[in-house]
Amino acid sequence: MWQEPFIEAINRDFNDDPLLSALFLGGSFGRDEADAFSDADFVAVVAVEHHADFAAAWRRRVEAIIPVVFWYEARAGGPVYNAIGKGWERIDLLITDSEGVRHRSKQGTRVLIDHAGIYEKLPDTIDWTGPDKARVSFLIAEFIRVLGLLPVTLGRKEYLTVRAGLDMQRMALFQLLSEEVERFDKGGMLAWSRRLSPEQLVLLEQLPEANLTQQSLIDANLAVAAAFLPRARALAERWDIEWPTQFEAATWTHLQQSLNIQIPTSI
Repeated sequence: MWQEPFIEAINRDFNDDPLLSALFLGGSFGRDEADAFSDADFVAVVAVEHHADFAAAWRRRVEAIIPVVFWYEARAGGPVYNAIGKGWERIDLLITDSEGVRHRSKQGTRVLIDHAGIYEKLPDTIDWTGPDKARVSFLIAEFIRVLGLLPVTLGRKEYLTVRAGLDMQRMALFQLLSEEVERFDKGGMLAWSRRLSPEQLVLLEQLPEANLTQQSLIDANLAVAAAFLPRARALAERWDIEWPTQFEAATWTHLQQSLNIQIPTSI
């Protein structure tokens, strides 16, 4: 495994960095779930005015350890830097400040450098306070919208488009199941078996595949709808999320009139 030698090298290189208040490991290494396929997720605590300087120093030092073939800057609660090495080593860095790091907990965080004593001030855990209601609301509406496009794509015999839409519906189901998981730190996207329960995984595994024929595509879409909509409705009822009743009813009427599709009894 390349990760531990790399982590040790970064720890040595940055131990005396005057801009750095603390350096932690998150992700699977922070949760002590890492394997040979894990990336290295770092969290650097740096004063806002020094973020740019620290990011430049980080890139120089990473590239001195591992030849980098891809570098990307994104934002997800702060500046996020993604690097991929020549051997496909994956290294991520989130730069935050002393205020932003308070959203972390000791659980799921491994200390590398902590000059400011930040780790001891973190809560032991962060309680799950429910699903992201806006996210769930969007997933429900988007699922119904894509379902309602079947008469258009099937009418045009755009079967590849229908199958692409089916993939979107399957992913929407996964995202809904993720919102059901009652943990603050749900784990990474590349390890579904660690995120979802055995029952949820079976639900996904049992969804039928679709051939490029109209009936097969209809059957597969209805199977995903039968898995998605009842669970979405239950989640919405539990967490007081408004259900798009008129939109759903109009969609089923549209499907019935256009394709003679009946609402499955399980929905």
